[in-house]
Amino acid sequence: MNALSRFVADQQLWLVGLTLFILMLTARMLFEGIRRRRSSAVGVGLSQAGEGLIATSVVGLLSLLIAFTFSLALARHELRRTLVVEEANAIGVAFMRAQLLDEPYRTDLSRVIISYAQVRRATGELAGPSQLAAQAHSEALQVPMWQRTAAAARASRTPALANFLVQSVTRMIEVEGQRKAALAARIPPAVLGALMAYAIGVAGVLGYVSAGAHAHRRWVSVIMFLLVTLAFMLILDLDRPGDGLIRVSEANMNDMLQALPSFGSDGPER
Repeated sequence: MNALSRFVADQQLWLVGLTLFILMLTARMLFEGIRRRRSSAVGVGLSQAGEGLIATSVVGLLSLLIAFTFSLALARHELRRTLVVEEANAIGVAFMRAQLLDEPYRTDLSRVIISYAQVRRATGELAGPSQLAAQAHSEALQVPMWQRTAAAARASRTPALANFLVQSVTRMIEVEGQRKAALAARIPPAVLGALMAYAIGVAGVLGYVSAGAHAHRRWVSVIMFLLVTLAFMLILDLDRPGDGLIRVSEANMNDMLQALPSFGSDGPER
């Protein structure tokens, strides 16, 4: 099970899906052959109705497991999307409050916030080692950003402004940590491995109870295996924010970056 869990967690999506589909077909044919060798007539030992009830039960349980795992993956995806919106808002608020500072604190802090926002957008758009490098870069920028914030707060003649500015910058750092944790949060590999193993077992049960059935029923089972494989790949895609086709949109970060210059101290007056 550990090897299967590692395979599901580490391999590419198409390879995991192809492997699952082939294993389900293999399990069906294997157990179908076992049933034929044990009995020359379908239904010996159990009635056809009883076998149908067993097949319906295992398929229904598989459906529940897939639905439960899909809900976990979708919840994580929605959390990552929500955090993008929160981070964009936090950066925008911090930039606007920085415009109330005196020089040179206003310009220095504004430049660091813009650079930080650009790196954070790149972190969401990249994947793999490039994403890790951008993540490290954004964390490194937090040091000069906080140093400038602390200096501006100490020099501010308005305690309320200093307090709000500190809250905004600390919120930016908090959301960055939350996004990092959300990117790392995955469905436990053991759960995905168990789901894959159960799907293969269901294919074997269907092969055993459907031995000797008409050819069109076999094609129906093949279509069901294909649908199960697609559902499993969709779960994996949602669970891998940087590796699959389903990505968290950075549209809010892009809109925020485009709007920042208009809120600058030298921006156009409204």
